[in-house]
Amino acid sequence: MTIRALPLPARVAVDGIDAAGKTTLADELAGVVPGAARVSADEFLRPERERYRRGRESPEGFYEDSFDHERLRAAVLAEMLVIVDGVFLLRPELDDLWTFRIFVAVHLKEAVRRGVERDAARHASREAAKRLYRTRYAPGQRLYLDAVRPRERADAVVDNNDPDAPVLTAGGGAARR
Repeated sequence: MTIRALPLPARVAVDGIDAAGKTTLADELAGVVPGAARVSADEFLRPERERYRRGRESPEGFYEDSFDHERLRAAVLAEMLVIVDGVFLLRPELDDLWTFRIFVAVHLKEAVRRGVERDAARHASREAAKRLYRTRYAPGQRLYLDAVRPRERADAVVDNNDPDAPVLTAGGGAARR
């Protein structure tokens, strides 16, 4: 089944770890599917006091406290095709939202390299970004990958270790259909 052939309303999740290429893929999909709406889970971050209540470097805090799932849920329940990118989208409490699930896969070490490069200016320094990826983001992603196994839940998997030559395969969730 292609995204264009999904019965409306439809919600497509483009999930993956930090810096995997989720936003780029979701933008590209929205650009070729007429009438598709675009939403980023990053628009639904909780306030800092909630996100960091377990500590600024807490992996559990990153996984459990980053996003306001109820606001995200309300925003994507539209009568159209909505393409949503973000981390942790295939977690069980959001599973009923998605008509089609894409997981953008990249090795964790590569994602950390890309993330540090992308986020160094946003943090005080490259070293500060490395520290956060080492203490919060990569371990938080590992919690998600181990607990949820998103690659197995996805309908399609895009191996994006080489962004110049991504590889599309069916995910484990394709067996649902």
